[in-house]
Amino acid sequence: MLPLSLQHLAARLGKKRSWRPGEVVRVVRECAVTPADLEPWCDFDHPVRDGYGRKLAYKGDTFEIMVMSWRPGDFAAIHDHGHATWGAVQIFGKAEHATFRLDDDRLSTLARWLVEEGTILGVNHSLVHQMGNPSRDQFFLSLHVYGCEQQAESITADARIFDLENNTIQRVDGGVFFALPAADVVRVEAGPRGDFPTRLRHMIELIRRLRRMEAAGEPAEDRQVKACYQDAFSVDHRTKLLQCLKDNTDASDHHNNSVYWRALNRELHEAASLQRSYNEQRQQGDSFHRYAQLYDAVIGQPCMESFMKRYLLYFRDHFNIDFSQLDIISLGCGTALVEEFMLTELSASRQRLYGIDYSEAMVAEARKRIHADHGDVLTLDPNVRQWDLVYSGLNVFHYLDHRRLQEAIERSASILHPGGYFVADFITPDHIRWYPNVVYSADKRVVSLRTPELVEEGGSMFMESEIINVSFVDRYMDVSYAGKHRRFLPPMHRVRQYVAHAFGAEPKLFDASTMEPIAASADSCKSTRYVVIAQRKPR
Repeated sequence: MLPLSLQHLAARLGKKRSWRPGEVVRVVRECAVTPADLEPWCDFDHPVRDGYGRKLAYKGDTFEIMVMSWRPGDFAAIHDHGHATWGAVQIFGKAEHATFRLDDDRLSTLARWLVEEGTILGVNHSLVHQMGNPSRDQFFLSLHVYGCEQQAESITADARIFDLENNTIQRVDGGVFFALPAADVVRVEAGPRGDFPTRLRHMIELIRRLRRMEAAGEPAEDRQVKACYQDAFSVDHRTKLLQCLKDNTDASDHHNNSVYWRALNRELHEAASLQRSYNEQRQQGDSFHRYAQLYDAVIGQPCMESFMKRYLLYFRDHFNIDFSQLDIISLGCGTALVEEFMLTELSASRQRLYGIDYSEAMVAEARKRIHADHGDVLTLDPNVRQWDLVYSGLNVFHYLDHRRLQEAIERSASILHPGGYFVADFITPDHIRWYPNVVYSADKRVVSLRTPELVEEGGSMFMESEIINVSFVDRYMDVSYAGKHRRFLPPMHRVRQYVAHAFGAEPKLFDASTMEPIAASADSCKSTRYVVIAQRKPR
């Protein structure tokens, strides 16, 4: 016996043969089906080789009502719905849903998102989609209605599964699962190629399904995890990634397609997650662990060439500085690339140059170049040691607790000898207008994707950037998620005020790229980066 809600649904759908998807969505909503109504067809114990549980609850002349069961990690392959021309899906859990565009021989992701529990999605004949359960511990059911105008033995028969591993289409009459045995495939035909993010995600879900099958002692008959992994992360995909970035960014490397950008980042995030599961030690250490190893290629070296060399040389030449005679401390030294420039190009003394950084991973990289330790500017004691030059590059002060910015600047002044200099670069509050979404290494073998947004918290403004790095330096494409990095955006006049108070004299501010002086009334500059040079008032 069907529960009343499904009885009402079947009765209403049987009144006519042709429905529009929006009408079916409305009918499903009005019938108020609940998860409890679907429990008689629950199949959370489905075989591991099946991507989800699938049971027929009711069959009419021109429609079917089905119930799907989703364990954590269950995903359907990319598919359509065979003979179905109309229908709806109601999802009783936080499922992930994706839709795709099929253009001749190319399949691309239109959108991928998490749906809210109870969401009802319409189905039409042209829909190509994928859904699954991305959670680690939640189980849920979904209600599926598929119909067509003509009577059919199976409404969803002759469905297409898009196998982007082999650029084929599998025609099937049953579940749209990954790694189907040949006996369950009616026929195979030539299919479209997936664009970079779409194929990558297909391979990720295929690998996850194969791993579960192997763990359960049910390996696929013709596929191996290792081979699929090597395929998914081959360095041969570099050209495709670079092309898709070129097609979706402008001359300033800002993305011009927000939907595509979200999809690309989401699939790369999943790739990083999969690779972490193969290499669990990456989860150890601080959030910069992998980022530190790639930092020079995508951040350090480009910034050195574009503006950091220029302002350091300007400081040496216009302030008559002899670096060889200075005791130098670098606050937030990172990988010590800039400090190496001080040694090799500015004649700084290796014995008199010292760096600190809050990131242990960065310190590990820095120690390959200079003497460096884990440290925090707020704990430096002027009674222990004072310096001739306090240097801080790449807007380190913006990463500090914003409530202690003034204290950090005052501490920097306190550890200087009288007459000593403070040189640091900062970013303007409108830095986001320059900030690129893609940063490349010189040889484009390392690519960093950045998604910045402005965040207001407690009356203060921050720029928060989510960062994903892709490296083709080694044998395989390596994807690492560097997390979200938040930077405080103080007004320029406040930084000027803090420095003036701490050093006892007005600082000099310059555009970091052009070294043009910045007026006292300004709160931004053309490059959105600026350099502060201040001298501690002599006694």
